[in-house]
Amino acid sequence: MISLKPGNIARGLMLVAAMAALAGCETRGGKIPYDPAGFGAPDARVAAAVPYDAPLGPLDVIRVNVFRVPELTGEYQVDLKGNVDLPLLGQVNVRNHDAAAFAQELERLYGARYLNQPDITVRVATSSQLNVTIEGGVNQPGIFALPGQTTLVGAIALARGINPADSNPRRVVIFRKREGRTVAAAFDLISIRHGEMADPLVYPGDTIIVDASKIRAIYRDLVQTLPAVAVFNGL
Repeated sequence: MISLKPGNIARGLMLVAAMAALAGCETRGGKIPYDPAGFGAPDARVAAAVPYDAPLGPLDVIRVNVFRVPELTGEYQVDLKGNVDLPLLGQVNVRNHDAAAFAQELERLYGARYLNQPDITVRVATSSQLNVTIEGGVNQPGIFALPGQTTLVGAIALARGINPADSNPRRVVIFRKREGRTVAAAFDLISIRHGEMADPLVYPGDTIIVDASKIRAIYRDLVQTLPAVAVFNGL
């Protein structure tokens, strides 16, 4: 298990460095140890279910119910800037609001121009705090909501499985927050499927990267200038 110092480098850069550090191998290897002892659950506050009064944030999906106005009722996703695009209102920022407070804000906004004493409720349909990020040699990289207790093999299935044309299933790394630091451990999917290695649980907030020879175009320019070792130092 490797401990990485916390820092202010953007999470996207960590993904870039991690993918660069993993790329190019077709077997086991690299500095990140395989299935190390002590690579357990993340910090309790990370692993816990999101409380009802947690602030809304980017990538959350919220269910807005406007009583007796079905045209305004529906599910809406918060964008990366913390805005949600709502009928009639357009872009509304959710920052510093939990679901109940945002419902009150919508009652104020709709009531000021469109509705007479609106009755609105908001609930979180999918929280980004319960998501896992999966990158690298999978068929559908992205951010996925965990359906409950999920293992590494199950998480890979959320990303539509390993990409047979560009992946190294013997080198899959999980990055996780523990004790305020990012730790990493590698796993061998083939050994897991043969029952030779345990299939580890994944947790909300984890980042899973499957080794691959190619890196998505969005990362290519950054990888050319960012040292691969950056993922192990200064984060």
